[in-house]
Amino acid sequence: MSMGKRVRRELGLMARDAVKESVRAAYRQDYEIGFDDAAQTCLGVLSEAADELRAKMKSGNLSKQEQPLLARLEELKEEMGERLQSAWEGEPAGEALPQPSVSRRQQTRLS
Repeated sequence: MSMGKRVRRELGLMARDAVKESVRAAYRQDYEIGFDDAAQTCLGVLSEAADELRAKMKSGNLSKQEQPLLARLEELKEEMGERLQSAWEGEPAGEALPQPSVSRRQQTRLS
């Protein structure tokens, strides 16, 4: 193989690797944003429910039935936060990231 062909081949491989890494980085960023949005939504639902009950408690209108509910919401919020943190720390890396699904239309074109 001539020197020119080797150089072109190496440049092609470097370009391919750079494109793969760029795509992987963009996908990872989307993954992180989606995970964060989902985590904030989950914790937000529990926080809003607990905040409503806490407001009732401050005004002296929290019923005896609602007291254990408030305690349970606080426990669930803490547990969910811990589990989300654990899932974040154990998130897939690099090649292990879930791959975007291919639509039926794209599958037809690939076949």
